[in-house]
Amino acid sequence: MSDVSSHSRMRIALAQFCIARGIDFETLYAALGIDMTAADSEALSHMAGVMDGMTAAVEGIRQNGIDEWTKGR
Repeated sequence: MSDVSSHSRMRIALAQFCIARGIDFETLYAALGIDMTAADSEALSHMAGVMDGMTAAVEGIRQNGIDEWTKGR
């Protein structure tokens, strides 16, 4: 899992799963025991970036389907 494209594919797969199950990302983090208020600023910044990207992917998948989710980006 060291190359970036593998991480990207995993995030897209996770976004698809969350859409299918109706799970929002804040609920997912809470279920995993991640306390955003206790994270250091660097980790929090990274997680916020990942959440933003996954949220954008979810919206793209909902609007355009999985095959064309990047349409308009």
